Amino acid sequence: MNLNLFKTYVRVVETQNLSRTANEFGLSQPAITKQIQALEDIYGVLLLERSGRRLKTTEAGEALYHCAREIIKAIDKTDIIMEDVVESRRGYISLGASTIPGEYILPVLVKNFKDNNPSIRISMDIGDTERIFNKVAERELDIGVVGAWYNNRKVDGFQWVEDELVIALPDHHEMVLREKVHLSELASEKWVFRQKGSGTRKVAEELIAASGLKMDDINIYMEVGSTEAVLATVEAGMGISMVSEWAIQRLDPHRKIVSLSIADEGAQRYFYIIYPHQKKRRKSVLQFMEFLQNIKGN
Repeated sequence: MNLNLFKTYVRVVETQNLSRTANEFGLSQPAITKQIQALEDIYGVLLLERSGRRLKTTEAGEALYHCAREIIKAIDKTDIIMEDVVESRRGYISLGASTIPGEYILPVLVKNFKDNNPSIRISMDIGDTERIFNKVAERELDIGVVGAWYNNRKVDGFQWVEDELVIALPDHHEMVLREKVHLSELASEKWVFRQKGSGTRKVAEELIAASGLKMDDINIYMEVGSTEAVLATVEAGMGISMVSEWAIQRLDPHRKIVSLSIADEGAQRYFYIIYPHQKKRRKSVLQFMEFLQNIKGN
């Protein structure tokens, strides 16, 4: 039995209209009529009859309608169960991350997850926060981990782990013995920034504005595309920068870079777990989201 015949029949009964059903299924009205006639030929009984402009079921038609609905529900339930079985054995997750979580936080976590779920394949796309947000919005990625929040009706998410921006200086800088510094004290310095679109750049600009400075007051000596490039540029003595504490914590102790805390309020931020605004997700994706959410509470 062709399941599509039952689906067409159920929808015709519910709409009481052949042309409306045809439009919903993207078929012609004669094609819908043929499907109904095919069912009537199979069971050898009239299923629908005219009542003015509308169709109504005969006694046999009403019985078939309820049976057909149960058949469709059973098939849908079977599909879900089988999808869960397949996903539990061989799932796939398309993950996106901005630079800091992608390079400094997620690798260890992905390994931990894979240790317990070896059959689930994970691919990770690393880019700036804005790019990852856009790819999640277009459902090109199942999950994103980013360093700033953008309002986008196509994206849902939640705060994840905390971070703090600190000042990175070359080790010969005159302030290296300080523990904290106000941003206003650094206005005349040469600055190295991540390129626009970076979550760190977005939060840094907001922090500078909150400190009473304007971006026009800042001497942006150079813009680069990654946190590692920022650190290398600072180490070369080309300027100072605001970077994630996660990056500083993972620095080789032999690197010629020193970090200072920012005395101004607002240096703390969160990373965010983001995902497309949709009702249904694969089991493997839900598993990984739950795994990340549990990390949040640690």
